[in-house]
Amino acid sequence: MGDGARWSLEDDWEWQVQCARANDAWVRSTAASWVPPVEEELVLAARATALSQWYPSTSHNYFRFSDGPPPWAPSGRDDVRYLPGCISFAKEGVDGSAVFLVWSGHLLLSPDPVLVLATPDAVVAAEALVEVLTTDS
Repeated sequence: MGDGARWSLEDDWEWQVQCARANDAWVRSTAASWVPPVEEELVLAARATALSQWYPSTSHNYFRFSDGPPPWAPSGRDDVRYLPGCISFAKEGVDGSAVFLVWSGHLLLSPDPVLVLATPDAVVAAEALVEVLTTDS
């Protein structure tokens, strides 16, 4: 981006896809990781839904959204509002496979978030989060 260029929502999504791909590659190289290499799958599934209207970000093993670029992004803001829902992912399947957990509320904050859905399908998780965010907001 040149001087004066603004960081767009599309730029943020492209960056998120690249980061997810790189993170999945790193996780694949670390046999002991409790995080499955499904971040890119989740980002692409979310991008194909109404979630694409918000700024995406991941933190460790959860995927959340805000109403503007987060502080660490180019043109980021300190006053972004994180939406009250997210998707976490871990190796929680009976066979150690990936499970996506859809939450209403904010993880790691009070009041405690509510688990809405657990699914092995990233598309189903993304669609469920759309429902959470459009119902709760």
